[in-house]
Amino acid sequence: MLRLDWNILFNIINLIILYLLMKRFLFKPVNAILEKRQQAADAQFAEADRQKAEAKESQEHYDALVQGAEDEKKRIVADARQEASAEYGRIVSEAKDKADGIVEKAKADAENEKAAAMQQADAAVRDMVVTAAARMVAMKDAKESDRALYDKFLAETKEA
Repeated sequence: MLRLDWNILFNIINLIILYLLMKRFLFKPVNAILEKRQQAADAQFAEADRQKAEAKESQEHYDALVQGAEDEKKRIVADARQEASAEYGRIVSEAKDKADGIVEKAKADAENEKAAAMQQADAAVRDMVVTAAARMVAMKDAKESDRALYDKFLAETKEA
């Protein structure tokens, strides 16, 4: 049947020794290298995750700054519109006040001119009355001449 040969036994012993030597000098260093590479890969993934989180935080900060700038822009535009509206109202009010002043001055000037014209008319009427009275006194002789003088006075008054 089966016979045990010393060669088979030595082959088995050689295989065991070879396995132990390979385990000691080959598998442990290779496993150590593989473990170091795994740790390095894990560290790179962790660093990538950290950088990704930083990038996301920077993006959020940037978005907040942009939103703040937008809000500031809207506030500045609203303030500028409000100031422009106030300035517009002030300018319109000043223009209205000036226009009212000009209208009042024009009315006063018209009243003064009207009063001056009335004074001139009154003076002219007085002069005519005095002239007519002087002529009547000078011509006291006839009713005919009085009527002619009166008609002449009325004609001059209508012309004036």
